[in-house]
Amino acid sequence: MGEQIKQKKKGELTLKGSWLWGVLLFIILIVIDQVTKIAADVAFGNQWMNLKNIEIIPGHLELCQSYNRGVAFSGMANAPEWAKILLIIGTGLMMAAFAVMYFLIDKRRSFLRVAIVFVVAGGVGNLIDRIYFQVWDPNAIYGVRDMVAIDILFFSAICNFADFFITGGAVMLILAILFFDKEAFFPVGKKYKALAKEAEEEKKAKAKAKRKKSNEEAKRKAAEKAALEAKNAENEETAEEAVQKDEAQE
Repeated sequence: MGEQIKQKKKGELTLKGSWLWGVLLFIILIVIDQVTKIAADVAFGNQWMNLKNIEIIPGHLELCQSYNRGVAFSGMANAPEWAKILLIIGTGLMMAAFAVMYFLIDKRRSFLRVAIVFVVAGGVGNLIDRIYFQVWDPNAIYGVRDMVAIDILFFSAICNFADFFITGGAVMLILAILFFDKEAFFPVGKKYKALAKEAEEEKKAKAKAKRKKSNEEAKRKAAEKAALEAKNAENEETAEEAVQKDEAQE
């Protein structure tokens, strides 16, 4: 494998440049999401503890327990069974596509790769809840477990850590597109400027190679055309000589 744990000179192992660090980060994020959901269940749903909402910032941030049988902001909560099943399948396929992208892109595009890991971890975290609690069942009581109520300015919602991961990953993707990637519109920093320059040189090299191939193809076709015309002219001359010879014999 091209991207495996690399061995340093002193025998020390490092995950730099390996896809394994992304897998480890994914596992850590999934554990954080599921543990916080379980903790909320225990704290607010347990008959012995039975805690009420815990205010962190009065009127703006509090811990609670809520179940979402739909998507963001409880959208599709009352959608038909087939729609929710399609949502689950679509989410799974989208997360699989992001995961494949993570393994295929240049390992030096670390910022973009981290963003992808966060998005996939968040999507899978909520997907686990949707499947486990069978949100497509009209009689289902539970759904995606939320425990952080936020009310800031014009934004009000009850979220979980998977939502935070998705949001953070999406913001990172935007930042990567704009600043922190070899394909960024406005690359910043020594690393990404160097990668952007390298990417530009690669594009120029490919364009040059394409033009060269196109010119060679044009020359080949021109040579074939010239050879065909010469052969046709030769055949015409031969035919004309044969006619003249026949006329002379007559």
